[in-house]
Amino acid sequence: MSSSLELSKRLRALTDEQLSELASTRLTNSTAIKDYFDLADALLTEDSILSAVRRLPLEQLLQLRELASTGKTAADPELTTTLEQALLGPEGKKLELYPEVSAVILSATEKLVPATADKPSKPEKGSELRDVAALETALSAITSLDELARSIESHHVKELARGGLSAQDSQRLAPLMPSAEITPTALLALGKLSGILAKNSGWWMATEKLDTWLHLPLAERWLAVTTAWSEHLGTHLQKILSTESDWGPELHAWLEVHYPLGHDWLDGDLKERLSEAELLGLSHAGTVTAVGREVLAGNWKGVTAAITAVVPPFAEHVFVQHDFTVVAPGPLTPADDVFMRQLCVVESRGLATTFRITAQGTNHLLAQGTSAQQILDHLTALAATDIPQAVSYFITDLGERFGTIRVREVNGNTVVKAQDLLVLRTINADHSLHSLGLRPVSEDSLQTAISAGIVLNALLDAKYPAQLEDASGKIIAAPVHRRSIELQPEPVSPHVALVQRLRGSREAATTDDATWIARQLDVAVREKSILVVTVSMPDGEREFTIEPKGFSNGRLRCLDRTTEVERTLPASHITAVRPA
Repeated sequence: MSSSLELSKRLRALTDEQLSELASTRLTNSTAIKDYFDLADALLTEDSILSAVRRLPLEQLLQLRELASTGKTAADPELTTTLEQALLGPEGKKLELYPEVSAVILSATEKLVPATADKPSKPEKGSELRDVAALETALSAITSLDELARSIESHHVKELARGGLSAQDSQRLAPLMPSAEITPTALLALGKLSGILAKNSGWWMATEKLDTWLHLPLAERWLAVTTAWSEHLGTHLQKILSTESDWGPELHAWLEVHYPLGHDWLDGDLKERLSEAELLGLSHAGTVTAVGREVLAGNWKGVTAAITAVVPPFAEHVFVQHDFTVVAPGPLTPADDVFMRQLCVVESRGLATTFRITAQGTNHLLAQGTSAQQILDHLTALAATDIPQAVSYFITDLGERFGTIRVREVNGNTVVKAQDLLVLRTINADHSLHSLGLRPVSEDSLQTAISAGIVLNALLDAKYPAQLEDASGKIIAAPVHRRSIELQPEPVSPHVALVQRLRGSREAATTDDATWIARQLDVAVREKSILVVTVSMPDGEREFTIEPKGFSNGRLRCLDRTTEVERTLPASHITAVRPA
């Protein structure tokens, strides 16, 4: 039976994921493939087979060379898996290769020799302090990732076509980085890995997972990213990184020996994973740490113990000062951290964080239904000393004046109302608000064509206790104003498109050999090639060496090269076809 025919039958039985994986690793262009026979032919070309073979380590290449030359080799579960998944050997035959595959293997592995035994890598002595420092740096990176995600949630970031971020976005995000050596792009990759950030149509944005993430303790956030990193390694990188303690020059030298046919197909992923490992404290200056080894070994109990040991305890108290600043000497519990960020703006970040209480933050909590007394109670419970009288009065006064100035959008305009008419006249006469173009429309109302969000922010900046209300007069929290973006549907992957074509092709639901025979006859007519066909006759089967002339309506018109007589053969009677 033809290799192409047998392989096409195997391909029909694969799942969509398996077909897509084959296309991504074995094919450079799949646009011309219309059916399973096309795919089988493409997979049996030299370039496609070589794409699969060059991904194999030296040990398997030597085993495959023995199998290709002698037809026998030691039964190895890993080799069997490779034949099943990467090379798709004949169905039901665990250690057998198609002739086309054997030829490529023999040619590619002709000069390979076994490698010398690797020296087992040993951890450096006295590296404990280095490993602890690496984890502490990783925790700073996770803290910065939180800040980055919060910033992107309110202000989406555009990635340039050539890669990287604009100078404006880079400048805005740079202060959030734990050090000058770490770029926003590096933390964006960690955010994507953890699932709290995603890129759509070139825009970076926060996902629905961010809120849950921000309520996790610091150690659990680090564990979530590290677990995702481990899962994204894949079988190849997991094995490669486990072999060497040095992830720098020694690792690349190891790759040259153990992947002799080339490793450029994994260099991109390897570079990304190694960069992420440095940020997560799994390696330091290219050398794997003790925690990195535990992660590769899957010892998550030991990993959890290691990260818990270096996470500083939650700060039980904060220091509220007369200038409205609040100093947290250490990381706050997730609930307290969320409260402080709603009430304040962050002035400095780190294990010790400085907040500043603002009118906007206080009004935001009031709009969510939290009373001024509840805000003071929460702040008092956190404070190490009595709350300064100025801070207490500030929050109480905002609570009493809450809702006295309302901002509402009406028919495309913005209306400002105040309970105290004197306050409304003061707003109208305030020089700092003249750019809003407010004008009286009634005794208790001012109106402007500028959007409600801009008017609200201008009033808050001018220290007026303004609040946004809906059409029914109910106070609502101020909306988060994000950069206007236009999302485009993600393009369909060429590999997904290939699977869709295959599933809809005319022979997708059949394993009839006649379909393949008809295909070979079509090709022979176009290419004017000579075939040997086996035809079922009343007295048995006979072979004819023919030159096809035309094929239509289930009948083949051809020249019998033996007798030089033109014949017409029913395609339904042709049971086998092979090149002459």
